[in-house]
Parts: sequence; structure tokens; C-alpha cells
Amino acid sequence: MITDRFLDEERSLPSVEPMERVVAWSVFRSREAARDLLEHVHLAAGQQLVGGHARDSIGPYWWVGVQVNDLDQWGNRGSINKHGRLGD
Repeated sequence: MITDRFLDEERSLPSVEPMERVVAWSVFRSREAARDLLEHVHLAAGQQLVGGHARDSIGPYWWVGVQVNDLDQWGNRGSINKHGRLGD
């Protein structure tokens, strides 16, 4: 069973407040939508789910990401999800 307790933590997106070794994340406008994603994430050895919730100019958001233990073992550093200062 995957725990969703990390969604209760107040934590901005990695593109706003950098978080080490987070390689991908998704953003949702409801906690329920973020929770629904958890059942569809398949983690490999050395990977764990991270996330949290915060607020932007539109309103509250929740995010779910994958953090890896070793970026070099994970692979392509160029595919890390960093599009802009606010993740866009």
C-alpha cells in the first residue's frame, strides 16, 4: 500500500524551491487527484515518491514527484523535469 502522507506536508514544487534528486513531478488542483496518481506510479529500486502542497496565484495545489537515490544510476540528467522557474 502506497502512503499519501507526504501530500499533507507544505512544500513548494521543486522548480520553485529546488529539491535534490527529484527527476519528475506532476501538479494537481485537488488532493484527491494527486492521490489518484499514486496507484499508477511504478517505482524502481532506489526511487521513492515525494510531494506536498502549496499555493500559487491561482490557488492551492498538490504535487507528486519521484526522487532517485543516484542521478547517475537513474540515467539521462537532461530529462529532469525543469521547464521554468514555476515549472511551466
